[in-house]
Amino acid sequence: MEGFSTADPSAPPLVTNGMTALLCKTEKNPTGDETIVELALFGRPVPGDCWAVNNDTTIIAYFFKSFAVAGLFNIPAKKLAGAPVPLSNWDAHKNNALKAQLIHARSTARKTEILDNLLIRQLQENKKECELIKYATDKMMLDPDKEILSRILNESGLNERTFQRVFKKYVGITPGQYRRICQFQLSFSQLRAKEFDKLTDIAYDNGFADQSHFIRSFKEFTKITPNGYLKSGLKTENE
Repeated sequence: MEGFSTADPSAPPLVTNGMTALLCKTEKNPTGDETIVELALFGRPVPGDCWAVNNDTTIIAYFFKSFAVAGLFNIPAKKLAGAPVPLSNWDAHKNNALKAQLIHARSTARKTEILDNLLIRQLQENKKECELIKYATDKMMLDPDKEILSRILNESGLNERTFQRVFKKYVGITPGQYRRICQFQLSFSQLRAKEFDKLTDIAYDNGFADQSHFIRSFKEFTKITPNGYLKSGLKTENE
């Protein structure tokens, strides 16, 4: 976003949708010198006032898929869930070098190139952790059966303690908790779409031991039984 540029009426609106982000905001003073107003990681939606621009403002933002930022910058997910993390608090040496490059960049394209290089270097440094988290979360989203954790351990070559520690650091919860969330989400989607003949179909399709196990899990996440949801939670197409 450039406050000094003419808006493109055909460009789609900028929507963050709650995604984690890296935000770089700079402004020029009356003498033409540029200062960095914001250079931080946001684990929550970027506040609206951060998007305010004037004729001397440039904003560059990167949006990331779930869990990408924690592994990329080697920051615990719990820390990202709180207040924004200024890059000066993340790595003072890298932050100072980055700021010096950004201040002397003469164009938005050059600023973007500098930030691109930062992300590429971070990916190279933390590639193993990033790939592990992506692999594990993708596997559990597609197949949240209880045995999936053992299969992930066998295929990744990690011991259970190391896997548990790395996963919780970068995702914020244990692998078991994440698997159960994925299992519930798939079963909930099937229930909501009415793609079943009886509740036992949903239970067995999604790796629950039996219908009672499915009902307990559903009630834990929603405070209501599956039948209760079917009676009161689903809306008609006209509503």
